[in-house]
Amino acid sequence: MTRKALLIGAETGGLGGVLNDVEAMAGALEPRGFRVERLVTPDATRAAILDGYEKLIADAAPDDAFVIYYSGHGGRLRAPGGAAAIGPDLQFIVPDDYADADDFHGITGVELSVLLARLTAVARNVTVVLDCCHAAHLSRQTELRVKSLLRERDGSTYESVERHVARLKAAGLQVERRHLISNPYAVRVVACSPSQSAWEGANRDGVRMGLLTDALARALRDTAGLRLSWATLLDAVRRDVQALAYGQRPEAEGPSTRQPFETVDLDPLGALPVAVTTPDRVQLLGAPLLGVAVGDEFTIMPADAIGPQDGPALGTATVDRLLPTAASAPLRIGPAGSDVPADARAYRTKAAAPALPVRLPEGHPVTAELVNALALRPLVRPADPETETHVPVAVTVEGDGGLVVRDGTGPLHAPYPPNPVGVSAIAANLQRVAQAAALRRLSGDPDHPLDHGVHVEWGRVRDGREEPLPASGALLYAYADERVYFRLRNDGGETAYVSLVDIGVSARIAVLTAADPGGVRLAPGATYTYGWDEDLQRLAGVDVTWPEGTDAALARPETVLVLISDAPVDVSVLQQQGVRGDADRLGAAPGLAGLIAQIATGATREIGGPPGKSVRYVVRAVDFTVSPTAPPEAEKATFLVDDRPPEPVRLLSPRGELPGRLAVRIAELIVHRNRALGSADIRVDAVVLTGGPGGQPVYRAETMRFSNVHDGERLPMDDVLIYHGPAVDFLDIAVWVSRDTSGSLALSALLEERLNSPALQAAGAEIAGLAMTAPHAAAAVAVLGAGAVLVNTAYELLTGVVGPSIGLYRTSLLAQEQFGIGRHERHPQDFSFTYSVDAVG
Repeated sequence: MTRKALLIGAETGGLGGVLNDVEAMAGALEPRGFRVERLVTPDATRAAILDGYEKLIADAAPDDAFVIYYSGHGGRLRAPGGAAAIGPDLQFIVPDDYADADDFHGITGVELSVLLARLTAVARNVTVVLDCCHAAHLSRQTELRVKSLLRERDGSTYESVERHVARLKAAGLQVERRHLISNPYAVRVVACSPSQSAWEGANRDGVRMGLLTDALARALRDTAGLRLSWATLLDAVRRDVQALAYGQRPEAEGPSTRQPFETVDLDPLGALPVAVTTPDRVQLLGAPLLGVAVGDEFTIMPADAIGPQDGPALGTATVDRLLPTAASAPLRIGPAGSDVPADARAYRTKAAAPALPVRLPEGHPVTAELVNALALRPLVRPADPETETHVPVAVTVEGDGGLVVRDGTGPLHAPYPPNPVGVSAIAANLQRVAQAAALRRLSGDPDHPLDHGVHVEWGRVRDGREEPLPASGALLYAYADERVYFRLRNDGGETAYVSLVDIGVSARIAVLTAADPGGVRLAPGATYTYGWDEDLQRLAGVDVTWPEGTDAALARPETVLVLISDAPVDVSVLQQQGVRGDADRLGAAPGLAGLIAQIATGATREIGGPPGKSVRYVVRAVDFTVSPTAPPEAEKATFLVDDRPPEPVRLLSPRGELPGRLAVRIAELIVHRNRALGSADIRVDAVVLTGGPGGQPVYRAETMRFSNVHDGERLPMDDVLIYHGPAVDFLDIAVWVSRDTSGSLALSALLEERLNSPALQAAGAEIAGLAMTAPHAAAAVAVLGAGAVLVNTAYELLTGVVGPSIGLYRTSLLAQEQFGIGRHERHPQDFSFTYSVDAVG
């Protein structure tokens, strides 16, 4: 039996931690006996990746163990048709040569599934790790970079990838070998769901890495020698990842009850080794790495016991101290009074509430008061400044002496005074943040999986019409009459109970289905719509709001959890913030009820329970971002090709990155058929807009004229320059083709005549002022609005001078993608268009 690992790292598209990812995984796997093959940039091409996978299959033997690991960008193409789409989404990974070929050059999920099926047909011990994502979302946290393409490359459309897969099938791709539901022989560790984002950033050692890989590699190294399942290991990984990126939820798919890199099934937590340090104290090895907290209770059993109820216990222990790799606890010997042998095992029987570490101001007079206040809050504790340096929640002292709670996005509220009333308010805010963090980590029970048929849909309501939105990454605007709905439909054969729980932008928890505290009962075939007006019998939706007192400097995340169970579960306790009277009674419940009560009260809960009485449940999260502004002005002009990233990406892309100095040129324009223009004399107009000094956008307009243009003729442009200068934050480009008329002014002259128009003056003044005084969210919206004002004005002017114009091309290139430096080809109807963006120092 041999152990082989193929570690693939494609460091493309601005990623900077992929090679570190590969080395970290190699460092975690080699001590476990794996022979590691690295395939990294610049050699991680499509052909090389497929060839490496084929070699694993060719050399596989039944007893071999395999790991296939990938770090890099992922891509996802949604089936056309929106909510009415009938085709599957197409997912793919991005090799080094993805952008170098004329045709699609990614590796699709279909191909990877076939390769995995062929490998598991020979060997049943396979682990796949994918540290990439398929949803291009951005964050205002500039230290994090999304591991997904912000836009698809030239020609990577849904139809082009469908054709790519069809060609592979015709050439012999054995798609019939795929497992339609889930490969039962391979554990698949994924960074996030297809609709979520995965991130890379600086880890606790200052090394840039993927968040999943960093947490997974550490967990594998630190748990070496422990018997635990993938499900337990991924709980620890998920906690580490969500401390930095709450919306990224790593999962272990497939046979997650297996021991890592083995085919043996284990209980979720398993049993921990016990080391007797003194006659009355023991250490539980590996406990802190697996989420064990102070207050957890363990039963100590002989090595041959299969659980805590399998015969008399040797003793019990309640954790009172956490060490780096072990938990320390006083030992209470059982009735038999025997010594604890060296091979004894400890089983957790009660779990204390995990406390959120919070960084407190060092050396400040109010710090001692904060420590005392947190001692009364069971879900919060001060972080250890020496060992816990990567803590995303902190209390800071502002310039005026006020106290503020900050999370990874920014401040959560206006400053409180540093007095007893302010300290109490800070502690209450921290408790709320801790409850929200614990609730976001809630996931299904791998011991009692629920096979359900509940379909979840949500979206905007505009003029009584629904506009479905993705499960992650949507952007909503407060103060803009924005309304949403949630629709739950039971397509399964069993009754389900569904609760909607909102975790708001200020971390306040609200049960949206409060009228049904045990969950809305959905019989097979039934539908429930949150936002339906029973009186008017129409879809009205529910307002999106920005809570009073919450800092409006930045757009903030919000989550709605969809809790699906096979029996009623009362979630109303989640809204009773700070309830303590019945904490012990509520928290003693096992299973989901105990988890819910523990999040609400911080109480201890029982572990386990008779399987026949356990409520089975799953959790689905809807993650979105709320901007505390009205939406930017919409563009009225339409274009044959609109290459802009989605609005959330444009709004949330980090600002203030180092500017570049660029040249933008139109390299080629061919008019294949000019009948749409009604003339052989053509003008091409281009507008380029970017950030400028003090946040004031600057633009340049160019007009090019061509006479007697025939079908299929290449216009003599000779790489005509349409912009040369600095680029800050973004680079917007709009190109129109129109018939030329004698005496018509160039677009630059037309715009100069309108520079004093109220619309353009207002846009410029707004941005100039916002750059100095306004919240970042408002400034970002204003910048998007300014681009819309400029493009709308240019389109209006062109239409007035030369009649109908064809919007040829529109894009917005971002600093985070290096402003799209390189050559870009597009082939809209009746045209071939090529432009380039070059760095000029």
